[in-house]
Amino acid sequence: MTTPSLRVMVVDDTTTYRMIVRQSAEAVPGVEVVDFAANGRIALDKLGRIPVDVVLLDVEMPEMNGLDTLHHITAHYPHVTVVMVSGASHTNADIVVECLNSGAFDFVTKPLENDMDRSKGALLASLRPILSLLSRRGRRVPGQAAPPPPLRPSAPAAPARTPAPAVSAPPSSATGELRDRGWPTLPPLNRPPPTFAEPHRTLAPLRSPSVTAARPLPERDSRPAAAAVSGGWDKKPALLLIGSSTGGPAALTRVLSAIPPKLPIPAMIVQHMPPMFTVSLAAQLSRSTGHNVVEAGHDQEVEAGKILLAPGGRHLSVKRHGAILKTVLNDGPKVNGCRPAVDVLFMSVMASFSEPVLAVILTGMGNDGANGVKGLKRSGKTYCLTQSRESCVVYGMPRVVEEMGLSDESISLEQLGSKISELCR
Repeated sequence: MTTPSLRVMVVDDTTTYRMIVRQSAEAVPGVEVVDFAANGRIALDKLGRIPVDVVLLDVEMPEMNGLDTLHHITAHYPHVTVVMVSGASHTNADIVVECLNSGAFDFVTKPLENDMDRSKGALLASLRPILSLLSRRGRRVPGQAAPPPPLRPSAPAAPARTPAPAVSAPPSSATGELRDRGWPTLPPLNRPPPTFAEPHRTLAPLRSPSVTAARPLPERDSRPAAAAVSGGWDKKPALLLIGSSTGGPAALTRVLSAIPPKLPIPAMIVQHMPPMFTVSLAAQLSRSTGHNVVEAGHDQEVEAGKILLAPGGRHLSVKRHGAILKTVLNDGPKVNGCRPAVDVLFMSVMASFSEPVLAVILTGMGNDGANGVKGLKRSGKTYCLTQSRESCVVYGMPRVVEEMGLSDESISLEQLGSKISELCR
């Protein structure tokens, strides 16, 4: 029996770019571009009549832009996966981050190449892993979805921020990496900005005075990882590390929102993103969670009360300077196909930091972070939390850590923040 193609609609107001996106998408095996639209309003009209699995959606368009279109698709076509296609600008970066928190599965950036063939090649390199993963899940039967209420012709429809239904079924893909898309829209928390005490000048004071000398974790036995720890950890971490990829921005918002501001230990995050977009992500996380989240700079002190986010397109690592831990940025080769890479940060912490570490692996494609967790575990002073299969947008990175026997607890997205807070008290 022939597997049906992944049916894709390309939405972009530029004729030339619609052609580039189509040719790049159809170069991925199992993908068929079934229609086009020059703006969001046209796309929504066609979605009511044409069975589509994925929409490749431009951000900036006349009449109805990408964000407003995404709101309608999320509300009325929850079976359709949306991947944003964005130009690289600060304005677009802000919008893309909002789209990722409003239901977009992922995003790709438009290449800056002048040559059309090189542009198609660069776009294909970005689209291939996303569309290949999506093509492995079940297709919708044509005609399955009922058309939504018609849009008012006189004005763009108001954004609909209807939460997606709670996830209760296991992933439907053959590899177990991908669940049905959609996660709850995150309303602004309207918290007052946090205040922070004068930063400490050494790493030692960042730990609670009650922390005792670290003792090695017991050897892992044949029981499940969570059970082997008897429901807890006998150390207080001195550093929090988080790695995430596809679905990560929304997951990070949920996790950090559940952690009280003024985190008593330093925290560092690696989210797979290209340059420019991490500045917007850090600002969005700060606004919506009440934490002081900043894009990490070079030679910056790692200190309590501040969450450092790896800059897009650069590896983030750490190096000890006496009693102080400082950041190191570099443009080295990609690791696991990523820059920044979770493994780079985690392995540098293993080499430079001797106190207990809490490592968290969230939703994402691939295996980045697994070797880093493995290295940290050798010290006997690392506890690892992974996001549960059911709550992941893509159950890839956490799955690999689980299968390697490195996860101490697999926890749902809704409970991760409170668990981190409990361990960091």
